[in-house]
Amino acid sequence: MESKAATQEKTIFREVYVFDMEILQNIFIKNIREKAEDKMLFGMPFLLCEKENEINSFASLVLDENNEIDFKIYDNGSLTNEDKATFIEFIKNFLAKKRSANFNNAEQLKKSTEHFIHYLNL
Repeated sequence: MESKAATQEKTIFREVYVFDMEILQNIFIKNIREKAEDKMLFGMPFLLCEKENEINSFASLVLDENNEIDFKIYDNGSLTNEDKATFIEFIKNFLAKKRSANFNNAEQLKKSTEHFIHYLNL
């Protein structure tokens, strides 16, 4: 089942699909100032934000410095503070409902992210 939420200005939050990956990789690359040695920073993308039919940001599951599951938002520079706040709220609500291992088990997320990054050849 697809989760979607929209603001009045045609902003849509939805789950990430495989066909979104090229755009998400480009957004990620724009956010990394130098070549990232730790490709795990890309994480496991799970939600994205579209405004006027263009993907402008995405949320990715990552492990923080304490090896706990967290999320990071990467954007292309056009995400407004208002949209970001709304996106964060949507992400928190989305995560509260998720029970799968990637969302609740740090070791599983790490393994899944490694496989995913290998698949993308990032």
